[in-house]
Amino acid sequence: MRKIFCVMGCVCLAGFVSAQSFSYLQETLSENAVEAPASNIDLLRKSLGASDIAAPASSAGVEQSKKQKPAQTPAKTESSVSATSSVKPSDNKKSEVSVPAESAVSKNKEVKNKPSKTAIEKELESNNALAEGERSATPKTTVATIEKKAPTAQEEAAQAELDYAARMLQQTKKESTQGRFIPQPASKTAHASVPVKNKPFNPNDFRPGVEWVKTKSTHFEIYMQKRDGGIGSSNMSMTFESAYATLRRNIPWMMSEKVRVFVYQDHGSYLKYEPSAKAWTRALAYPTRGEIVVYDEPGKQQELKEVFTHELVHIFTQKYFDKHKTNRLVTPAWLDEGLAVYMEDQAYNGVKGGPWGNDLKTLNIQRSKSSPTEEFGSSRAKTLQQAPRRGKPLVLMPFGQFMQEGSLAALESRGKTQDWYFQAYAMVRFLLNPVGGATPSNRMQFEQFTKLLSQGEQVRDPATGFVKKDAKGKPVYQPYSIEKALAKAYRYNSTAAFEDAFWKWAKTVR
Repeated sequence: MRKIFCVMGCVCLAGFVSAQSFSYLQETLSENAVEAPASNIDLLRKSLGASDIAAPASSAGVEQSKKQKPAQTPAKTESSVSATSSVKPSDNKKSEVSVPAESAVSKNKEVKNKPSKTAIEKELESNNALAEGERSATPKTTVATIEKKAPTAQEEAAQAELDYAARMLQQTKKESTQGRFIPQPASKTAHASVPVKNKPFNPNDFRPGVEWVKTKSTHFEIYMQKRDGGIGSSNMSMTFESAYATLRRNIPWMMSEKVRVFVYQDHGSYLKYEPSAKAWTRALAYPTRGEIVVYDEPGKQQELKEVFTHELVHIFTQKYFDKHKTNRLVTPAWLDEGLAVYMEDQAYNGVKGGPWGNDLKTLNIQRSKSSPTEEFGSSRAKTLQQAPRRGKPLVLMPFGQFMQEGSLAALESRGKTQDWYFQAYAMVRFLLNPVGGATPSNRMQFEQFTKLLSQGEQVRDPATGFVKKDAKGKPVYQPYSIEKALAKAYRYNSTAAFEDAFWKWAKTVR
């Protein structure tokens, strides 16, 4: 029993001591006007304040703080409490009291006692400054601004040529994925100088810097660039003769004497030495000079045949239409390019045709709302004739407008060069080969049409019926317009009637 009373006495004594300690703690806090610590970490900091262990931002700050001032008890100094503890003052007026002079002195001491930077620290700061400059939206400019001079007319023309080349190259890459090749129009090389007749031809007069080796075939005079190295294609003349045979099956009345062909050893030489060569072209025709320029690309003889066939048409049509030897392009552009694309398609796969013929069967081609018509009048309100197929509509230009010079440039400026070539192909295909096979009657009509356009018709004396002749005894010819030639050869009284017949035919092509 005595033991139990002793134990109870000890417990009461311990409780009394704890209560006294708690009361003492409250008095101490009230004297210093500080709120109760917010966490156990604050209690630890407060209890260890006599050892001068604070809560600085970094370990370096701790070391610096130890060197600057002696240890103080947080309970005696209000500034030390606010510096070493995260607790907030309970009295706002007291919190406003500060020691600015002591803070300034402390900061000055820190600057003086700050250790010098090592080489690594300097390098890190330099790299950080560079990185910050790169991220800045408005970086500082340390180099003097150089005044830009206004471009000359020659520089502007060169830039325009580069922009055009880039646009055409991008278009050709896009169209090459669809089995297309859009060549440079023959009109771009129409005004090149012409070799003097009755004088031995020297290839270096027009293409210097290249060593040419002359060879011959049945219908061509070929100049091959002497190779610096590597292996070239064999029997390129056979490819040229095959293209000639394709044209002979379709337009024999346009064939003429031998054609001069230049073959560069590769694409690089072609661009370097050929004055009119562009990066996107595979070949060039000089119709007024009767020359074709290509470059060798081993393993691509079929592609060479197609493009060579296209350019060969330009040579023959120029010689056929320019009866008066004016050395100017006189073939209508839509007929010249349309016939060239049609023959290119024939070289692709014979009478079955190639990509252009497939487009004619599958594309959703439609007639323009502004097209005049013989059936409904120029302001018709009935449903437009069209090929009823699915897909994005391809609206063809009114034929009368399309056959005027400048239509190619108009569509080219809108990025629709391929559409122009397709329409030219479709119109020529309808005139020459509407049923899918070159029948003699269709070919005879087309031959008559081209003859009327190229030389007109002989004029006869209405009284006698004999052909009129000029002072030199040569027959007099009456020139024919396109509409008049269409009326004479096909019985179309106008371009509108020609367009009506085309759309009736287009719906049947499959």
